[in-house]
Amino acid sequence: MRRKEQDRLARMDADYQKRKEITEFIRRREERLKAAEERTAKKRLKRQKKKQKKQEKKCKLNAVEEEHKKEQSSDEDGDTENDETER
Repeated sequence: MRRKEQDRLARMDADYQKRKEITEFIRRREERLKAAEERTAKKRLKRQKKKQKKQEKKCKLNAVEEEHKKEQSSDEDGDTENDETER
């Protein structure tokens, strides 16, 4: 009877240790996944900001080019009117 009780207690201790290791493993795994997700989100945000700045810069350059083209076309229109009046 004593031996049976000792075996039962040993199995209970082993089972407890196994459950404790599993819960610890799951907790550490979740922490690692959370940390990885945070790093990914931070890098994603950085890429999005970089992409947005690039698009804004491109739009700004296009606007400047359009203004420049309008100025050139208005200058050319003005030059043709001056040529006609001189003739």
